[in-house]
Amino acid sequence: MRGFLIALTFLTRIPLPAPKVEITSEEFTRSYRYYPLVGLTIGLLLWLLAKVLILYFPPLVLAALLLVAELALTGGLHLDGFMDSMDGLLSARSPDRILEIMKDSRVGAHASMALIGLLLLKFSLLASLTPSKFSILLVMPMISRWVFQIGVIAFPYARAQGLGKGIHDTTRWIPFLVSGAVVLGISFLLAKIAGLITFGVCVIVVTLWAFKISSLLGGLTGDLYGAIIELSEVICLLVAFPFLH
Repeated sequence: MRGFLIALTFLTRIPLPAPKVEITSEEFTRSYRYYPLVGLTIGLLLWLLAKVLILYFPPLVLAALLLVAELALTGGLHLDGFMDSMDGLLSARSPDRILEIMKDSRVGAHASMALIGLLLLKFSLLASLTPSKFSILLVMPMISRWVFQIGVIAFPYARAQGLGKGIHDTTRWIPFLVSGAVVLGISFLLAKIAGLITFGVCVIVVTLWAFKISSLLGGLTGDLYGAIIELSEVICLLVAFPFLH
């Protein structure tokens, strides 16, 4: 339970009481195992919100409210990593220069363009949801917060230090595979065949993308982990549509 609360505190802005015992670095890094459960919690809140708001607002307004709600819940944590990653990857520079650009806190043109494209696509997909397809709101945050761990466990870390370095060093295959089986089962339970297909496509796309980026940079970074989460959410929405009932 403590590991889940640590993960919830890190990944969301949900107000929680401060822990009575100070969190150790080991506890923090090991809390990654609860990230999919945090994703399911975020998904449940979005699903409940959609169920209530659909009674009062048209689809476009509902989509905007859901998008803002998710940003408020996460504090834009992963969007920051997505923007830093796009600034570097789209710069067409050398690997060392790309890593330098990604570390720069300033927002460049590439990050701005990528952010607009991502949010427009996500907004349009959310606006197209009907009540019978709201189940994807439960699955989307959960899958994305598991599938990014493919980049963590299967590929090296590109920097000597970083927030994601500790997670990379403590991730183990057995907990990763067990949690993946649980996420797959819950995805099927909530979204049926759409959940299975979405899970499979996300695994394939993330693996290929992580392989390509790792080949370029010599590994992944914490920013790229965040980018994977954001991209996976859009992939979930995009892939699930033809199969949702």
